[in-house]
Amino acid sequence: MVGLTGCGQDANGDEAADGGKQGGTLTILAASSLTDAFGELAKTFEKRNPGAEVRTSFGASSEMLAQIQQGAPADVFASADQENMDTAVKNGLVAGKPEIFVKNREVVMVPKDNPANIQSLRDVAKPNIKLVLAEDEVPATEYAKEILHKASAQYGDGFEKDVLSNVVSREADVRASVNRVTVGDADATFGYASDYTPVRDRVKVVRIPPDLNIVETYPVAALKDARNPELAMEWIALVTSEEGQRVLKEWGFEPAA
Repeated sequence: MVGLTGCGQDANGDEAADGGKQGGTLTILAASSLTDAFGELAKTFEKRNPGAEVRTSFGASSEMLAQIQQGAPADVFASADQENMDTAVKNGLVAGKPEIFVKNREVVMVPKDNPANIQSLRDVAKPNIKLVLAEDEVPATEYAKEILHKASAQYGDGFEKDVLSNVVSREADVRASVNRVTVGDADATFGYASDYTPVRDRVKVVRIPPDLNIVETYPVAALKDARNPELAMEWIALVTSEEGQRVLKEWGFEPAA
């Protein structure tokens, strides 16, 4: 897990050093693919709510859910898949109805110089390709396996097996697997289109055919045990607003509508 980060007030929720009105701390647990977009929106939120501090922790959606289940203090949960949010709802951890706030798609990412000469999804099955994936149960990996299963109907029954046999490493989350490609430790990984934006100077994208790809929906919800439920609802209002959607689009996400 990436540790909680924040700015504005101190971690105890005390009055800001510039004398701003005390506004409390908003704690968000979110999918790692949201790191950059939520980082930008956190600054906007704090400007709109003087004295408030946004603290964020990013990782695999399954990891964030596990922390909530174990009682980690948090106000908002934003997942990269519906399954983990559905589990949170089933476990009685969510206040109200989760809201889909953005969509995403998978891509294959390769190093800028593309030493393995991967030009298409089919090429990921070539022998000796060094493929890195996130751990099983991480949404990006689950989506990738669905794509490979669908592709086997077009490319042959052995396609999925050949691709998975090329996996040389499993990482904690999708950002970690993308990082392995950016530093040249791997020939390819499956990640989100939004993960390309912050590393576009170091990687190239190999598009997945639309008929094989999957549109991922991201739900967000306030948590039942939120310490600052009003701030939680204000955050959800921000990410679903025109401003929030603009920022998310700049980071490679697709509108929820």
